[in-house]
Amino acid sequence: MKNKELLLFLLVIGVTAVFIYVYLPGYSKYHELKAKEDRLLYEIEALAEQNAGINREITLLKTDVEYLEKVMRNEMGLVKPGEVVYKIVEEEPQEGKNSSDKII
Repeated sequence: MKNKELLLFLLVIGVTAVFIYVYLPGYSKYHELKAKEDRLLYEIEALAEQNAGINREITLLKTDVEYLEKVMRNEMGLVKPGEVVYKIVEEEPQEGKNSSDKII
């Protein structure tokens, strides 16, 4: 009777060990791939929002003349004929001179 119980116990331990050996790597790989899927879905969502913003800007550039003019002026530096552009350039401090060295 004890031999049958010992044999059954060893059989259960052996089957459990084989089960763990076979399925545990697959289970951990599943969780790794699931985490990667979640990261990719988040990235896809962020790119979709960025794409929607770009499409809105394209629509504005095609349909809104005032917006187009604003973009051309700000980003490309274009001006209307006859306009004069004044640019204020801040002077960088020179090395070796302090602001207290100025003559009044």
